Amino acid sequence: MNEALVITQESRLMELIRQVLVGVLTEVPYPSRVQKDEEVLTRNEAAEFLNITPTTLTKYVKEGKLKAGGTERKYLFMKSDLVKFMFNR
Repeated sequence: MNEALVITQESRLMELIRQVLVGVLTEVPYPSRVQKDEEVLTRNEAAEFLNITPTTLTKYVKEGKLKAGGTERKYLFMKSDLVKFMFNR
């Protein structure tokens, strides 16, 4: 049975997306420590949070300077890891 879902508020859409991402992340070894209330950011959101380019962010992941979940095509970042990274740079 297919059901239609209508979302009228951007904040509600973002919350639903985050819930799905956290669910997906729990299937990947790295994010098994994601807590229910942990904020998960996309590559672009993480780059903006750190005030760097997405290219630089990817470089840091490949160099092992920053942890990421997901796959190289769709990196996902725990906000707590980004905060730690900021203070350890």
